[in-house]
Amino acid sequence: MVNPVSRRATAAVDAVRDACLAAGVDAPLVLPTTVEQPGGAQGVEAVRRGASRVVVVGGDGTVRHVAGALADAQDHAPTELGVVPGGTANLFARSALLPLRDLRAAARMAVAGAARPTDVGRAVLRTVAGQVLVEPFLVVAGVGHDAATLAAVRPDAKHRLRWLAYVAPGLGRLGHPGHSLTLDLDGTGVDAGELWSLLAVNAARLPAGARVAPEASLDDGRLHVVLVSPRHLGDWARIAVTGLRRVTAADHAALRHRSGRVLVVGSPEPVLAQVDGDVLPDIVGAELAVRPGALRVAR
Repeated sequence: MVNPVSRRATAAVDAVRDACLAAGVDAPLVLPTTVEQPGGAQGVEAVRRGASRVVVVGGDGTVRHVAGALADAQDHAPTELGVVPGGTANLFARSALLPLRDLRAAARMAVAGAARPTDVGRAVLRTVAGQVLVEPFLVVAGVGHDAATLAAVRPDAKHRLRWLAYVAPGLGRLGHPGHSLTLDLDGTGVDAGELWSLLAVNAARLPAGARVAPEASLDDGRLHVVLVSPRHLGDWARIAVTGLRRVTAADHAALRHRSGRVLVVGSPEPVLAQVDGDVLPDIVGAELAVRPGALRVAR
């Protein structure tokens, strides 16, 4: 599965073909994604054709759509996933410790690397119009200003600056007021107060080695909930230090951590949400859950 607008898409497909030849397996069937079919339908088609492994060339959005389709099909035809990162941030590839710059190394891992059980997130989102959206995620689902930050990034800036394009929009939203969300984690209410952002993390390594939830891993079977509620510039400094230390997270007023399996979120007014970087508007309710070991991924 290849996102044809992904950076280095053609070179990555060639690297996958070479990796298949070196591994002694058949040449791959190449299925491009489209705006209308960003990966899920192609994943279903691959399972229907009996593929034992699907390799995705693209960013986090493409990867999550294919991963969701494969995870849904596991009871019928267990199909493994390989990833050749080709997006802007490549957060899943970072979390899975995949090669980011060496296309040939990434292709070899995706084609012939050992596959390990990997958790898959599931977001059920309700819009103000009553529409229900079901979205898979591998890295993080967020509600609030993190989603607004992603929505503000210009495509041309992403192309030129890559992950640095997120910095300016993020800084521009640091002082915005929080959201009054209701939270229930595994059947127990959470008194969150005003939140700048709510993050439901499967696993997230950021550029520069930072980690949103230092204790999270891709196979721990837990949803790591991060409550972000800074009040002043000093709180943002503490948040940054917590991420860069990459150690067990300790709560403070601006950054609180919880973990569980199912998080139910309500909002009195429409807010933006995001799943692995894809922004969804007008959300008033969400159920965010983790599916332990739902997919085997080469990593």
